[in-house]
Amino acid sequence: MKSTGVVRRIDELGRIVVPKEMRRVLRIREGDSLEISADTEAITLKKYSLVESIDNFITQYVDALHLSSKREIIVTDMEKVLAASNGFKRSIIGKKIDQRLEDRILSRNALVFERGQNIEICEGITISQAIIIRPISVYGDLIGCVCVLGDTHITDTEKMLAELSALFVGRYLES
Repeated sequence: MKSTGVVRRIDELGRIVVPKEMRRVLRIREGDSLEISADTEAITLKKYSLVESIDNFITQYVDALHLSSKREIIVTDMEKVLAASNGFKRSIIGKKIDQRLEDRILSRNALVFERGQNIEICEGITISQAIIIRPISVYGDLIGCVCVLGDTHITDTEKMLAELSALFVGRYLES
């Protein structure tokens, strides 16, 4: 593990402060959940992803959606790409999402981009096809997004797939 040289004291309630620079780099915001684990020598803090906890289900869902619709689908949490259909599967899963995609998710709106508008999904992956980005919400909290790609423009079919998928995943996580 890499040492940062930062030392913090534990207060009387057992709390420590994660330095602002680390929170910024790791995209940890006020209200985010952290997963805490320990071994014999260290405590590890990891940003918790509700969507990642159902990773296998999301992968199967995206595969089934791709088979039935013949559309490319990408599902992210607020940190990284969790699932992607055939065209992206090997090159994109697990990569950290681009800050601009995170900002688009935070807008809380479905966003449509036509062919030729380059949309950065993650490092090294820019989409120039038509794409709809639909945020996923669980109990009002944004947890990621569903991206559905089209050809030259987004049709009602792609809009419906994105809306249905985001609502389905959100409701699944609420139950």
